[in-house]
Amino acid sequence: MLVTLQLWQLSEEQIERRTQDRFQYLANKEANVIFTRMQAYEQVLRGGAALFAASVHVSREEWRAYIEPLELSRLMPGILGTGFAIVIPPSEREAHELQIRGEGFPDYQLSPSSNNELITSIIYLEPFDQRNRRAFGYDMYSEEVRRTAMARARDSGKAALSSKVTLLQETNTDIQPGFLMYLPVYRHDIALNDVSSRRNALYGFVYSPFRAHDLMSGILQSSGRELELELFDGKPVIENLLYSSAEETLTAQYVTDIKLEIAGRLWTARAHSSKGFEDSIASTQSMIILAAGIGLNLTLFAILLINARYRRKARGAAMALEQSRDSFETLVENVPGTVFRSKPEAPWVSEHISHGIETLIGEPTERFQSGEVTLRQFIHADDMSMVLEAIKKAVAKHDTYSIEYRINARDKGIRWVTERGRASYSANGQPLWLDGVILDVTDRKVAELAIRDLAFVDSLTGLPNRRLLIDRLNQQIVTTGRTKRFDALLFIDMDDFKAVNDSLGHEAGDSLLIEVASRLLGNIRESDTVARIGGDEFVVILVDLDDKKIQATAIAQQIGEKLISALNQPHQLGEHLQQNSPSIGVTIFSGHEATVDELLKQADKAMYRAKSAGRNCLKVYDPNLDS
Repeated sequence: MLVTLQLWQLSEEQIERRTQDRFQYLANKEANVIFTRMQAYEQVLRGGAALFAASVHVSREEWRAYIEPLELSRLMPGILGTGFAIVIPPSEREAHELQIRGEGFPDYQLSPSSNNELITSIIYLEPFDQRNRRAFGYDMYSEEVRRTAMARARDSGKAALSSKVTLLQETNTDIQPGFLMYLPVYRHDIALNDVSSRRNALYGFVYSPFRAHDLMSGILQSSGRELELELFDGKPVIENLLYSSAEETLTAQYVTDIKLEIAGRLWTARAHSSKGFEDSIASTQSMIILAAGIGLNLTLFAILLINARYRRKARGAAMALEQSRDSFETLVENVPGTVFRSKPEAPWVSEHISHGIETLIGEPTERFQSGEVTLRQFIHADDMSMVLEAIKKAVAKHDTYSIEYRINARDKGIRWVTERGRASYSANGQPLWLDGVILDVTDRKVAELAIRDLAFVDSLTGLPNRRLLIDRLNQQIVTTGRTKRFDALLFIDMDDFKAVNDSLGHEAGDSLLIEVASRLLGNIRESDTVARIGGDEFVVILVDLDDKKIQATAIAQQIGEKLISALNQPHQLGEHLQQNSPSIGVTIFSGHEATVDELLKQADKAMYRAKSAGRNCLKVYDPNLDS
């Protein structure tokens, strides 16, 4: 009887532990979905900031042309709009209002009146529908909650999330809690070295307003079946509640709080087990063990008299255990993704794997469980060492691992998956097997890569933009500091480019820029870099030229003359044959003798000396001539 009671207690503890683990996994999954979606919204704002960084002036039409193709309402539901608020000196308030009225908004007026040292106005907001028009011309900096978030974004240079607010877009019905996300935009002519310089350079903010209920309903479309979720702005108290998936007061057997840091602000996601979840975890296993143990003791006591009855009870207990096992297997198969148990060492031969593997890879579960194929065979070669190392470290530390990698599926090509698992160990600490789950995250990964490209690639030519150029130039400064070799920076400006736009139109100008980019790429090495930093200005980084500056300069001049020759060839622009020459400025560098900004200024000065010398030529930076 003592052994029976101990087994019953152990069974109860194991069921509770598995339930807690499952509940925590589901809660972490929901929280991760929220966190990932908010990161995606932040990337949209970064793309908007990059648009301002890549242009001297962004017009209302250009802003609309950037936002509309993103199809945010379809691909990323929940975002109310994406806009830009410009900073206006108090002395220029009246001139600003006259300017916007002249753009076709005769009733435009800044509101509310404010004596703050800083005035802002929402001048772009897409989609520019009836709801969003309520915010047109609003000075967000005049309101304390918004001002706090905007000041934090301005001083840090990073995205900042506001606390809970009521949005201007709200009407008299269905009023929801709201919040806003801001990302600062700075002027190009001021270096951003500290808080003071960022304040002086502030040009405005790209931002997005969110209605909390609409946002969360779009993110958590499947919630409410096994978990109910409450989202709080900061501490989990009723006045901070942003969203609740349940329409009534929640009472649950399992509750957990997960902290989420979103754009510098702390949220609390509180997950409650639903009735459906609690019904699904109900198990008779412990009672079966208790009843079977008592029955076994009584049967042993009277085995000579009731042997037949004992056999019937034993068969009943076995059937109940089999049903319990079948129920558990059904539960595993209903978990999203692929649930597996495998050997703890590569190639991870499967002991059990759910049917989700067939959807993911295209191989039946039987082939995995027989050992004909293993998960390792389908991992992308470039990710193999990372996967091996992550699992090896987790097993050694008795810790959970969470990794993201690519697989080569049979019929679907390369897919991105995320895998989370943990090893089980024997009494002496030896790993027995790995338990885990694999989820297909290809769609999310594709969206992340698309948003990243918006921030680092020039949309017209496909070349690196200014941000990526600066990153690569910083890398070359570090590399040349280590190798003591010399690199060159070429600043290229197309002569009389404005005349092409004025005479043939901007479409012809764009075609010319695309052709210039193609010719530059065709006349440099694969290891070199060509970037477009704005308008008709291009920059080329020539790497690993020579370990002597004189020879490196000669090589750079030779390549530069080759580029001049290539760019002087006529360009076919529709029906017109157009010839445009370049002016090129060159500066030679190695190590940390000059910063990125200094190198760009040196090459720019040399380029202007080339223009002064009659254009269509190359000049090397000379501190005595280009001071």
